[in-house]
Amino acid sequence: MLQAAWYSGSDRYLKKSAAALVLLLALGGAAYWLQSGDQLKSLLPGASLAPAQTPATAGGGAKRAASSVEVATAEEGQLSDDIAAIGSLVSDESVDISAETNGRIVEILFADGTQVNAGDVLFRLDDTLVKAVVADAEARLALAKTVVERNAALRKSNNIAQSAVDQSNTELTLAESALELAKVQLGKLTIRAPFSGRAGFRSVSIGAYVQAGAPLVHVEKIDVLKAAFSVPELNYAQLSLGQNIMVTADAVPGETFEAKISAIDPLLDVNGRALRVRADLDNSADKLRPGMLIRVSVRGPSRSSVMVPEAAIVPRSSGSVVFVATGEKAAETKVRTGKRVDGAVEIIEGLKAGTQVVTAGNARLSDGASIAIVPPASN
Repeated sequence: MLQAAWYSGSDRYLKKSAAALVLLLALGGAAYWLQSGDQLKSLLPGASLAPAQTPATAGGGAKRAASSVEVATAEEGQLSDDIAAIGSLVSDESVDISAETNGRIVEILFADGTQVNAGDVLFRLDDTLVKAVVADAEARLALAKTVVERNAALRKSNNIAQSAVDQSNTELTLAESALELAKVQLGKLTIRAPFSGRAGFRSVSIGAYVQAGAPLVHVEKIDVLKAAFSVPELNYAQLSLGQNIMVTADAVPGETFEAKISAIDPLLDVNGRALRVRADLDNSADKLRPGMLIRVSVRGPSRSSVMVPEAAIVPRSSGSVVFVATGEKAAETKVRTGKRVDGAVEIIEGLKAGTQVVTAGNARLSDGASIAIVPPASN
C-alpha cells in the first residue's frame, strides 16, 4: 500500500515536470524565432520580412492598359446669329361687314366660307319704303324743273319778279339734293364686299331685322398673309425692310415658307423690351390660315467658328471639357461652348481648328490617360 502511494505521487510529479518542460521549449522556440529574424535582417540588409508583393502591388501598381477611343478633327465652319421668334398669321385685310342703316334682311347672296370678289352683293335689306322716297323725290325734282323753265320764260317778258325766279331755282336745287339723298339711302340697303377675300360664317338669316353697325359676316383676304412676331430690342440692327425670313407652321409640318419684312413698328414695347415686326407671306397655295402659330427664323450675319461633334463635349461641374488626342495621351482641355447646330457644337474659346478630339470613350478618361485610337464604329 505504501508502494502504491509512492507510485501515485511519482506519477503526478512526472506529469508536472513534463508540462513545465513543454512550456520551456515553447518559450525558447519563440525567443529563437525572434532572434533569428533579427539575425536575418543583419545578414540581408534591405531585406523585408513583409509578405511578398503580387504583380498588381509591386512598384506601386501595374501599368494600366491604354483606353480605346475614337477621334474627330475640330473644323472651321460658318455660323450665323439667327433670330428665332414665335408669332402668328394675320389676314392681309380683315373686316366685319355690317349694315349702315336699320333694316330687314330680304336676301343673302353668298355661302359661308366661299370666295367673294370686291363689289359682290352679300346682303339686301328691304328697300320698299326707300324706293317710294326716291320716287317722290324724282317727282318733286321734275316739278321743280318745270317751274324753273316757266319762270324763266315769264321773266323774259317781265311778267314775274326776279325773286320768284330765284325762289324756283332754289327749290330745284333742294329737289335735286333730296333725290340724291334718297338714292344714297337706297344704296345703303345693298351690302357689298369691300375687297376680294374669303367670307366667314354669317351671323344673321333672311328676315332678321338688323341695326346699323351690327356685324353680319367677316371677310378675310388670305391670298397674302402677314406673319406677325416680335424680336428683342438687341436684335433691332439685324432687321430691315424687304429682308427675307423663313416661316414654319406646326399645322403644316415639313414645309417652310418664305416671307418678306414689310413693316417694323417704330415704337418699342417697354414692358417686353421687344419690337413688333410684320412680313408678307404668299398664300396663293391656300395652305395657311389666319391665326396659325408660326415659328420665324431671321438669318443673321455669318461668322467663322470652330466646330466639334457634340459627342466630344464632356460636362464637368466647373464647365465643359474636351479630351485632346496628343500622341498616345489624352489631355483634358476646358472649353467655352456656343451654338449647337445639327449635332455639332461651336467652340468659342479653348480649341483651335485642326485639333483632334476624342468623341467616343471619353467618359472614362482622365487628364494624361493613355489612349489607343481606333477607327470609328460603322453604323
